[in-house]
Amino acid sequence: MVQSSPTSTAVLVLLVAAAQQVHSATPLAHPWDSVKDVMGMHGKWSSASLPTDSDVKFVADHYPMATLGTGCGGLINKTAGFTIEDSVQAVAARVKAANPSIKIGMYWRSDFALEIADCSAFSGVWAAHPEWRLLNDAGQPVDGTKYYFDYLNPSFRAFFAQVLVNVTRATVPGKPSLPLIDYIYVDGVPGESRVTEFQTGIGSKRSAQLVDAVYATYAEIQAHLDKAGHGQFAILNGMDTAWDAARHVSSGVPATMFDHWTILQFLNRTTGAFNEAMMDEAFSVAQSELVSNITVQYKGWVGPIIHQKDMYPPNMKTPTTPAELQAAALERFNSELAIFLLVAKTTDWWVYSWFWGFYDYVGGNPESSVPVDFFPQANCKLGAPLGQGKRVPGTWTYTRKFEHASVLVDLGNRTASRVDFVDC
Repeated sequence: MVQSSPTSTAVLVLLVAAAQQVHSATPLAHPWDSVKDVMGMHGKWSSASLPTDSDVKFVADHYPMATLGTGCGGLINKTAGFTIEDSVQAVAARVKAANPSIKIGMYWRSDFALEIADCSAFSGVWAAHPEWRLLNDAGQPVDGTKYYFDYLNPSFRAFFAQVLVNVTRATVPGKPSLPLIDYIYVDGVPGESRVTEFQTGIGSKRSAQLVDAVYATYAEIQAHLDKAGHGQFAILNGMDTAWDAARHVSSGVPATMFDHWTILQFLNRTTGAFNEAMMDEAFSVAQSELVSNITVQYKGWVGPIIHQKDMYPPNMKTPTTPAELQAAALERFNSELAIFLLVAKTTDWWVYSWFWGFYDYVGGNPESSVPVDFFPQANCKLGAPLGQGKRVPGTWTYTRKFEHASVLVDLGNRTASRVDFVDC
């Protein structure tokens, strides 16, 4: 494992707490038979229409894990009685009918009110409690258009936990003992900078209290899921640093996502080249004992992306049309896979796409950015890893061996990174 940079005292305290944390939910593990076994998707469809039967079949055929979501508007109408929960549960039931073994999650944001305010089964409850809106230190709403949540209000915390846990109580049609939703994906998770300024106009003392309250709420949600006894869990987004990893794990939530894996802050924003030292540190976090017993999703990107949405550095042409996006995703599949496989463990998953739209993962639609026939190398034999990834001394290159593949990662040349399969 790569040696990491010196760790702050605050992070060391969190590391100790995280190491002592016991998780009731068993980490979600995958086999190593083929590349497809380690892949997942995370896509929100347009609220104007539900995914088609061919869309559902594509998801069921190509992914062992899928996070689903949609926005408000269109078919989603709380007045007519079709909520965001209804939409996701309806699609989840169709996917599980086609592939009963797939693990399905639902997307929720945890920082401000959007879906909860406009198109959730609980929108009316939220509307009846304006005291749950976060105020700045001057007593004004932090944002008067999309209200942020006040986690220092105990009744809001109980409400928010109720909203998220409620969706996990639905069961597979005809199988009342099997949950329809296996996990909750939680977005808007506060990072280290929020400790001193949680939102504009909130001072450091209350900011630190708010961060503590947010993570305590995540712990309460996981405790409810543990009590249900179905192995369900929450996934916290945004594990991009050692601080994030320690804070996520110490909450007791047994899953996290490394969202900015290999992009944005890990790159030179002008050239797209890796910041080698930062990526080396990321490899150390990924291979650390801290995250050794939790589920980690790694968001794979068609890199190098220096700005969202989907922007390449100025010295490269950014693909724009669906055909260009598909071609780039196919061309870079192998090299991006190599960076994930360098650190992957049995409970790690690779979520490869351009962005977060449903058709960034589902082929066959005019707006799809994934090839219509998926990625051929997804069917290649992989086999279990034969040890951890290691840095070649004196270089920024790394290697790792699998039963049916070898991995090379070159931080000096992103597209020179590769997976060589023994028989594919």
